[in-house]
Parts: sequence; C-alpha cells; structure tokens
Amino acid sequence: MSDIPNLYLLILISILPALFLLRFFEKQDKGEKEPRRLKNKIFLWGVLSTIIAAGLEMNLERLIPDGANIWIYSFIVAFVVTAIVEEGLKFWIVKRVAWPHKKFNEKMDGITYAVIAGMGFAVLENLLFVIQGGVEIGIARAILAVPAHALFSGIMGYYIGRAKFEKTPWDARETLWKGFGLAVLYHGLYDFFLLSGSWLWTLIVPLMILMAVQLRHLINRAHYEDELQKTRPRKLSFTRVMIIIFATILVVVGVLNFMGTLMLVNNGSYSKTDIVYSAIFALTLFLVAFLLMRRIGLAK
Repeated sequence: MSDIPNLYLLILISILPALFLLRFFEKQDKGEKEPRRLKNKIFLWGVLSTIIAAGLEMNLERLIPDGANIWIYSFIVAFVVTAIVEEGLKFWIVKRVAWPHKKFNEKMDGITYAVIAGMGFAVLENLLFVIQGGVEIGIARAILAVPAHALFSGIMGYYIGRAKFEKTPWDARETLWKGFGLAVLYHGLYDFFLLSGSWLWTLIVPLMILMAVQLRHLINRAHYEDELQKTRPRKLSFTRVMIIIFATILVVVGVLNFMGTLMLVNNGSYSKTDIVYSAIFALTLFLVAFLLMRRIGLAK
C-alpha cells in the first residue's frame, strides 16, 4: 500500500509537464479554436505512436554492428533510430489526421496540432521512463525531454501549416520536407549530445534555447501570416540568436552559482561572506544579460 502514493506521484510528474505545455500552446493559438474532438484524437494517436516507435527502434537498433565506435553508435541511434522514427510518426499523425480536416484553416494550426501529437508521445514515453527511473528522472525529463518534444514538434508544425497553403504541390512538398528535416536535425542533435557520454551534453541548454527562440519567432510569423497581428516579426538573425543564447546562459550560471554557494554554506564548506560575493557575481551576470537583451530589443 505504501507504494501507491509514490506511484501517483510518478504519474503526476509524468503527465503534468505535458498538460502544462498543451495549455501554454493552446493560448498561443489566437485564431479560431480547434475542435476538442480532433485534438483528443491527435493526442491519442500520439500516445499510440510511442508504442509503435518503441517496436521500430528496438528492431532498428539491432541492425547496428556489434563493437561500433561510441560516436558512430550514438550518431546512428540519435538520428536514424530515434529522430527519424519519432518525428516521422508525429509528422504522419498531423498529415493523416489533421491535414484533411476543414478546421485546419490557419498556419498556426500546424503548430497546434503537431505539439498535441508531440505531447501525446511524450506523456507515455515519460511515464515509462519515470516508473523505471523514479522521481529524479521525472524531474529531469520535465525540464528537458518533454519541452524538447514540444519544440521539435512545434517547429515542424509551422512548416506543415505553411505547406497546407502553398500554391503548388511542389512547393508544399518542399516545405514539408524542410519542417521534417529541421525536427530530425534538432532531435538528433539533442539525443546525440546525451548519448555521446562526453562534454557535448552541456550543449543541450543552448540547443534548447535556440529551438525556443526559433519557435517563438515562427509562432509570431504564423500570427502575421494568418493576419492575426499587424506587425511583421523581426528577422531572426544569427547575431540576435547568439545574443539570446549567451544572455540566457549568463542567467543560468548566476542562479546555479548562487544556489551552489548556499548549499556549501549550509554544509559548512563556505562562510556566510561567500554568499555576498556569490550574490554580487550573480547580479553582475543578470545585469550583463539584461543589457544584452535590451540591445536587441527584448528588454526595456
């Protein structure tokens, strides 16, 4: 009986991040609201696709030669076994279930439907990982894996929505392939950084920031193209993206340094004076980040 409350906690940790993101992206859809029945159908297909993906991935992974170099193994698993299969299934769900529906009538709808499919996939995948790994795995996946699925799906979804309204079938196919390719690229990089077992895992944070910035830009673009906002979004230049990533990393470093100092003070390793130095250091980083964001017009 004592395991039952713990099981409930694991289920909540598995489901709540996806529900939060679904609610967040639902609010981003400023146009005509999507039918609840259609959204539920796409979500359930997303859940089912987790089982299909697991079967496909297990069989594909067996094809990798024994004794393969860790870099080659990580690359094949990340890009071919995982990214192509999982993003391919999400793509198929949106194209098969949502695309023919009469309510798919705005470019933003592509983002909405793709994120729903991605969150359906993430819920069951998360539940399986969390039940096996416990609360710590659940928290880590809530911060990284679940938002990552939303970002992969949302970026691909914009191009699906755009393809829906292309003038020629050729242009539509080209746009669809671009969206699918970007989702596979980002998903593959994310998994490759994790699987490599090297310092590359530290690149996950800037990768997540990059995807979040790009998806925010694509949402604004979809709103503008759907005539839901009058202002055309600013071009997402390389310099602008790098400044956003750098500023965000400064904030993260400041927070982690301060929290780490507090822990060491509680353990007796540091003195209380070190808290003051750590706070000054963190505030300096926050100020630099603010000035950088202000320079590109994201802070006032």
